[in-house]
Amino acid sequence: MKILVIDDEKPTLSMFKLFLTAYGYEVYTAEDGEKGLSMFEELRPQIVFTDIKMPGIDGLEVVRRIRKTGIDAQVIIITGHGDMETAVKALDLDASDFINKPVERQALNAALARAEKRKQMPGDLDVKFIAARQNNCLEVSVKGKLTASSKEKFLGLFKDKTADGIHKVRLIFDESFSIDSSGISLLIGVIQDLMQKEITVFLENLSYNYVRVFQMAGMDKMATLKESFTEE
Repeated sequence: MKILVIDDEKPTLSMFKLFLTAYGYEVYTAEDGEKGLSMFEELRPQIVFTDIKMPGIDGLEVVRRIRKTGIDAQVIIITGHGDMETAVKALDLDASDFINKPVERQALNAALARAEKRKQMPGDLDVKFIAARQNNCLEVSVKGKLTASSKEKFLGLFKDKTADGIHKVRLIFDESFSIDSSGISLLIGVIQDLMQKEITVFLENLSYNYVRVFQMAGMDKMATLKESFTEE
């Protein structure tokens, strides 16, 4: 599998090349966005890592242009540590995932595992919810991309059920799960509403990197976040 890494810092490129080559990937590197986009169209890699802050064409513009080509690729944004705003912008542009600098091996492994799984799935998955009650617990499986367009369907899951002896809600996220800024706002609103009803909320089977973005959004103060065991 081909991977392209775009970053203006040579030590970062060397680190990615070392790790990814050791994992058995065919790795290419570019020191700026313009060269990276040229290599992308030539090589058509399955996975792209791009730094967010680069001279000239930055990472967000790289994502925009890659999406305009129509070439199917998983694009993973490399952000500064704790840069919530940039991470959310990347998700709005349909980036597959993001990792923070300095890059941790666990975060890299999680991003790669998620990208490989998503490559095997159909694109633009419509969000689907499967709800089931287990005694005083409502379990909701979430598949696909959660956005503002999901609001009516998502809110409808809790409208009646949470008024009838439900004390706990488990939101279990499928491997296909993704989200944008409007979806994050929707999810926070649902959690806050459940908290007001004294219902405990669990967000489960999250990727390593989604745990980080949800923490940056303050969701760990409102719900219990549980990482996917497959990525430990």
